[in-house]
Amino acid sequence: MVAIELVILVLVLWMVKSFVSKRYGKQYRLPPGPPALPIIGNLPVFMTGKAPYRVMKNLADKYGSVFSLKIGTTPFVVLNDVDSIREALHHRSVDYAGRPCLYSVSLMSRNNCDIVFGDYTPGWRLHRRATAAALHKNIRGVGCEAMGIKITREAEYFTQLLMKKAGPVVDIENELNLAIINIISQLTFATRYTLDDPEYQALVDSNQKFSSLLKPGDPIDVFPALKIFPSKKLRLVQELIGSRDAILQKKYDEHLATFDPKSIRDITDTLIATMKESKDQNGNDVFCADHVVMATWDMFLGGYEATYKTIKWAIAFLIHHPEVQAKIQSEMTAGFGDRMPTWEDRAKLPYLEATVLETLRQSSMSSMNGPRRTTCDTQVKGYDVAKDTTVFCNLWWVHHDPKNWKDPMSFRPEHFLTEDGKVSVPRAFLAFSLGSRACIGSQLALMQLILLLGGLLQRFNLRQAVGEPLPDLEPGSELVRTVGDYTMCLEVR
Repeated sequence: MVAIELVILVLVLWMVKSFVSKRYGKQYRLPPGPPALPIIGNLPVFMTGKAPYRVMKNLADKYGSVFSLKIGTTPFVVLNDVDSIREALHHRSVDYAGRPCLYSVSLMSRNNCDIVFGDYTPGWRLHRRATAAALHKNIRGVGCEAMGIKITREAEYFTQLLMKKAGPVVDIENELNLAIINIISQLTFATRYTLDDPEYQALVDSNQKFSSLLKPGDPIDVFPALKIFPSKKLRLVQELIGSRDAILQKKYDEHLATFDPKSIRDITDTLIATMKESKDQNGNDVFCADHVVMATWDMFLGGYEATYKTIKWAIAFLIHHPEVQAKIQSEMTAGFGDRMPTWEDRAKLPYLEATVLETLRQSSMSSMNGPRRTTCDTQVKGYDVAKDTTVFCNLWWVHHDPKNWKDPMSFRPEHFLTEDGKVSVPRAFLAFSLGSRACIGSQLALMQLILLLGGLLQRFNLRQAVGEPLPDLEPGSELVRTVGDYTMCLEVR
């Protein structure tokens, strides 16, 4: 009897081995990579103090532009050149459209009810389409004032506030925060704030604390078993989610109570209208209150946080490069005199737009892109990539690779201009990502960046603060590249 059981066991093991061999054996060409240690995988390569995107570039030099590694027991594939990234995210878009299931993300997003972090499912596609449509309607001003007009008005108010504090050593953080929050809150909630409004302060605090508390590679995501242990950080995150949801839920409830389909005020109203109309074939809701609330959070995550940090980068670069400031100011003077720029002036402002694009390239804030998950067995550059593999794209290196850019480490708006001075976006520019998860707010981002930065330069010269060092353009070792705090000399023109 024992012999028979032993034979059966051997046969089962042989069948398992054969299956694994067929799936992962010699006929499969897997990306190369460094040998992994038991349990911790390749974690030691990230313990050098270097920024992860620089570590990835060094590994690519050794193993090739497409390589694999493990963090803990989770397999990763890293893409380090524009061709592999475009093949994966554009030409095989659906194959690479998933998101890894992370505990921290499920906490933040009401079990993945948002667009930024939600996994690729039929429901997610519906929510993304609905939110993109709502965003574009409100940007164009379908049933409401066009977004370009609101941003120009906010830029005017922003510069008026700064007129009161112009001088040799100035910090504009509060005024810049207010301008961007007001743009997003008008778009999302038809609301404006003042600096002393408690709700405004709560929105700023929650966004900034989310960025500092939950970061890519958090231990609780690498080793999910850690969630069973008490954690001060996890408790703080849960408290922060509670305070954030109190604001967003209140706004949603107010909109629902006063909703009028004949008078759409903002994105929240547009999404509520979609929610009321969206049913599946059985009459069940497919777009619920959580989806609406989390879509408004996505607006603040992408529309506020990224814009604020990008403008901080842009100002830092401009303080280092007064000649770029002068060219932008001359361009505005030639195009429309001394009035504030509007979105209709965009065609007259190629150098300003190129400066914004160059800021996005040089800063490469999302240095490794948002993590993707493969939705099926697929390939990239001839290598096989198994279903449910987490994939990172080294955008920082693509944006600084000498193969893609002339003098890539220098700040040169000319990277985005043709010889006759027209805006041209190279294929290696990937700041808004690609494919099924490309940023739906790219137009809004450009509108904010061009009009706020243009308005600032129309009214002021930005100089090195008296007695203070120039802004430090070397960020720390985090995945999200942010410029440090700095002051400036703000000269009224």
